[in-house]
Amino acid sequence: MQPPKIVVIGCAVLGADMRAAAQRLGLSVVFNFLEAGLHERPDLLRQKLQAAIDDASAAGTAARIVIGYGVCGRGTVGVQSRETALVMPRVHDCIAMFLGGAEAYRREFSKTPGTYYVSAGWHREKAVPICQQHRQAWYGDQRVHYDDVARRYGDRAAARTMRFLNAWQKNYQRAVFIETGAGDASRSEAHAREMAATHQWRFEKIQGSPALIEQMLTGTVTTDEILVVQPRHTIAFDAVSGTLSAKPLWPREAGSKAAATDRTTTIAGDAAQAPPQAVRIGLGIDAGGTYTDAVIYDFLSRRTRDTGKALTTRWDFTIGIGRALARLDPDLLQRVEIVALSTTLATNAIVEGAGQTVGLLIMPPYGIYDPRDYPHEPKATIPGRLSIGGQETQPVDESHVRQTVLEMLANHRVGAFAVSGFAGAINPAHELAVKRIVQEASGLSVTCGHELSAILDFKIRAATAVLNARIIPRLTTLIADLEKTLTSMGITAPIVVVKGDGTLMQAAMAKARPVETIFSGPAASVAGARHLTGLADALVVDMGGTTTDMAAIAAGSVGIHETGAIVAGRRTHVRALDIRTAGLGGDSLINREKGAFSIGPRRVAPIAWLSASVSGTGAAIDYLKARPHRFTATTRGMQILTVVGQADGLELTDLEKKILDLLDRRPHSIAELAHKSDLRAAHTLSTARLEERFVVQRCGLTPTDLLHLSGEFRRWDTAAADRFFQIFADSSRRPGADLRQELLENVSRRLALEILKRQLDEEVDPEALHSCAVCRTLIDNLFAGGNRHYRLHLDFKRPVIGIGAPIARFLPRAVELIGARAVLPEYADVANAIGAITSQVVIERQVRIVPAESGFSIEGLADAGRFPKIEQADAFARQRLVEMVRELARQAGTNTRRISLAVEDQLPEDAGGNPIFIGRWLRASLSGPPDRVVVGAPE
Repeated sequence: MQPPKIVVIGCAVLGADMRAAAQRLGLSVVFNFLEAGLHERPDLLRQKLQAAIDDASAAGTAARIVIGYGVCGRGTVGVQSRETALVMPRVHDCIAMFLGGAEAYRREFSKTPGTYYVSAGWHREKAVPICQQHRQAWYGDQRVHYDDVARRYGDRAAARTMRFLNAWQKNYQRAVFIETGAGDASRSEAHAREMAATHQWRFEKIQGSPALIEQMLTGTVTTDEILVVQPRHTIAFDAVSGTLSAKPLWPREAGSKAAATDRTTTIAGDAAQAPPQAVRIGLGIDAGGTYTDAVIYDFLSRRTRDTGKALTTRWDFTIGIGRALARLDPDLLQRVEIVALSTTLATNAIVEGAGQTVGLLIMPPYGIYDPRDYPHEPKATIPGRLSIGGQETQPVDESHVRQTVLEMLANHRVGAFAVSGFAGAINPAHELAVKRIVQEASGLSVTCGHELSAILDFKIRAATAVLNARIIPRLTTLIADLEKTLTSMGITAPIVVVKGDGTLMQAAMAKARPVETIFSGPAASVAGARHLTGLADALVVDMGGTTTDMAAIAAGSVGIHETGAIVAGRRTHVRALDIRTAGLGGDSLINREKGAFSIGPRRVAPIAWLSASVSGTGAAIDYLKARPHRFTATTRGMQILTVVGQADGLELTDLEKKILDLLDRRPHSIAELAHKSDLRAAHTLSTARLEERFVVQRCGLTPTDLLHLSGEFRRWDTAAADRFFQIFADSSRRPGADLRQELLENVSRRLALEILKRQLDEEVDPEALHSCAVCRTLIDNLFAGGNRHYRLHLDFKRPVIGIGAPIARFLPRAVELIGARAVLPEYADVANAIGAITSQVVIERQVRIVPAESGFSIEGLADAGRFPKIEQADAFARQRLVEMVRELARQAGTNTRRISLAVEDQLPEDAGGNPIFIGRWLRASLSGPPDRVVVGAPE
């Protein structure tokens, strides 16, 4: 019996080089070369290559089958191995094989992209003599002759056809002869020289390399250069890495079974575990941008026992929280067993562009880094690379990371770090290693991209990590202030926080992952709206002091943005409810620029509040009243600043010192501050840092002030609001009563438009309403009640639930404009706090098993290794996934251990109907009350 041989099936242009390599290596090889040019007809290439593989495999005498094709127009994609392994190069075409590998080809391409390559093998199989090129051309795998076309269609058509088929020549600048040492080099080189001269290209002769062809003939394991396709696999093209890979064919019986049994199973907890203790009394708190709401909720009777509301004091949250809690029954407060917090703090911080300086550390894929992809400073690339499958190709350099951290601390005074690496969502080992090093070197908080988002694009995860790191101090301060206030009142109940997807997590986790609380407040409002109304299909509109947030309830649930909602034009890529946010609220700034009025998106404190809270406001208004002519073009200079906090730790400029000195005496308008600071124009007065640190508060005309004037809302100084408004109206040359009514109507119309946009969100991009002239005409007609020719009507099919302090004033008119029905439930003004205390802890995680070299790997688990069989990978993934979800549940604060595990096999079929295994998703979820923080459990 003869020993197994190597069978080569390849393109004829490789014949001379592959025969020469086999002879040098002393290998026993059977050659089967297919005609040149098949790459131009991928379907035919696939058909002929598969037939040749089937014949060679059926003979049973081949140790392995070497494929002399690369991607080749994807003609190799879908080709299957039978019982014999295939070996092929991971390159696009034969040029890389003549040069010795993909890297050599990339170097040549970067030098001169427009290059026509010639080798001895190519010349022998494919070339056309230069003297004949104007009379011949290739069309697919067919050689077209001038004379043949001329005989049938005439010389003119033949000339036009030749010009068209040879038009490719215009894209080339260089002809290169690759000297491989095989074939008739002299004739081939002469052909390349003649080609360059004919087309006026530059000629070069470069040295090829047999390295890749020799690897193909001798290789038995997959590397960056060659791919070993194990028996019963199919060749696939990975669009991300741009190279070939292999996927196992799933046995038909296994595929059928998998398809029928994609399933969800339940994994119970420890039967011996004691049932959790029932929680009776809970405290819900919503810290919004304007108001802080508090409710005491009775879980057994499912009713709200008491409510309290106070202004949010962002310079010191303890004040606002304390005032809201002081309005609650003190006896009930002492019985509180759990506290749930929702907040718009993270959302507002991103909208306002606030937060600390973050140092971004990036580990991009090899050779792919463009600073413009990361619009953030400071940033640095650090050593540490993973392949697309999560395998280490370059280790993390600890000394380099430490040096980079120290430089960022010294040069940029960063307050936190963010880390994101290519393939970090598949294998987080590198990100975790860098996190440890940075924490040891700096003592600062570090956010890893994989901790927040499972999306594969590490650039997106980098942006999300930066957002998170930037706003950590905001939420940490809020929770610390809440803990301090509760302790001072004798309340020792643990705290949970509402996440953006409407679920709960423990306070310690929220401090580390504040970005997950984006839309925490709106998520709580949706939960509160459902709880208060019981409606399963409705739009929820939560109008606060700073923003209006809208969500749709369908069949009792709200849609989830798995890739994250958009805040201030940025997609967060953190799981959140599908919520639309608009910068419109009771404290939105009303301004006028060049005759046009605007409402929001900036939030300011009302003039009525300022006068009632800070002495000396009247003098600031007097200054404006004496100079109304200054505000005919813009009312920006009328806005008033007042001191609300301390500038501790802030290195003040001379101008900032001057501003604070003046504001310490009394409030001042922008115009007066500019005048007293010897500035020529009010717009040159810089107060951004002082406002960002809550040292000063900006105040101005707001819808809340207008409601004071109309008598619909009375809490603060109506007279001061009226004096300020009259100056505003006089500078606008408008009667006060008419202007007030117009501005209030504008708020209702803005609200109606935002509700309409939320409805359109489910079908189109609603922002097109602003750029479409027809849309604007129709909207104007709708809001104006029609014209003498026609009237537009809308008919909303689902009701609109109104939530928030100012909603009762503006929603009825807004829904009237768009043909909807308003629902204003009891406790609508504190629905967020009710939603917070009635939410649940939900943990969801997933991993994926994918084919790898000689087995299977697991994406989403650090250092999971390789498994020869799918059953072994599956068992390991299930065990680790369950452990992970239960640990996260423990951290989030629930005692629930019962897990729902869903398994889904991805089994597309090839052209022959054979199922191909490309991956298995395992998704685990757990849901339960936040009872662990009450009962406690052994660590």
